Amino acid sequence: MSRKTDMTDEAGADAKLVKMIVFAVGDQEYCIPILSVREIRRFEKTTALPFAPHYVCGAINLRGIILTVIDLAVYLNVEPQADNPRRVVIIVESRNGTVCGLLVDRVIDMANVNLSDIQAVAEEDSSLSGLVMIADRMIGVLRLELVVGQLVGGMIS
Repeated sequence: MSRKTDMTDEAGADAKLVKMIVFAVGDQEYCIPILSVREIRRFEKTTALPFAPHYVCGAINLRGIILTVIDLAVYLNVEPQADNPRRVVIIVESRNGTVCGLLVDRVIDMANVNLSDIQAVAEEDSSLSGLVMIADRMIGVLRLELVVGQLVGGMIS
C-alpha cells in the first residue's frame, strides 16, 4: 500500500470532527479547539507586567494562580472593541501545559469542524493554521501553540 493511500484511508476512516469554540475579535471570527479551553470568565482589570510584549494586557489572579492575559486584538493587529461590555477572557492550556488567558470581544458559539475542511494559509509563521467555513462565515483557526509559544518566548527574552 502506498503512503498516500494510507493517509487517505486514515482520513476517510477517521474524518476527524473537532469541537471548536468560535469567538470574535473586532469584526473577525476565530476558533480554537474546545479541549484547549479551561474556562471562560468575565474580563476584569489586569495588573500590568513590566517589560511584557505589547500584546500582553497584564495578569489576573485565577483562584490563587497568576495568569498572563493576551489581548488578541493587539496580537492579531485587529481594531479592538475596548468599550464592549461582552469582552471575556478565555482561559486556555497549550499542549505543553502553559496556561494563559485570551481576551476576546465575545464568544459566539461552538461548532463541529471537520479537520479536512480547514484550508491552510500560505504564510508559514501565521497565527492562523487555516480558514474554515462555518454556516457561511469564514472563520480563522487560531494556531494556539504559536500564540502561547510567542507569549512564553516574549516574556523570557
